Amino acid sequence: MHKEQREQHLFRIFFMILFWLFLRFSLMATGLISLIQWVVLWFQDEPVESLVTFAKSLGVFQAQILAYLTFASNEKVFPFTDWPRADDQ
Repeated sequence: MHKEQREQHLFRIFFMILFWLFLRFSLMATGLISLIQWVVLWFQDEPVESLVTFAKSLGVFQAQILAYLTFASNEKVFPFTDWPRADDQ
């Protein structure tokens, strides 16, 4: 293995750990959003639309992280790119 490849692998493992942490926090946020939406539905007939849209984009973000972690993609995720839109699936 060349020195350049080793450096690339070291950078990749650093980003993999960082993105794994992002994924863990985003999953906690997903749970919190779900709980909030359930409470809102208890008192109203419809969920909060802005939270629905954010949750969709959060799901896209999580899918992008999983693609990077499993080597299905080499593209780095937010904050190294724009935040995904809900329709970026």
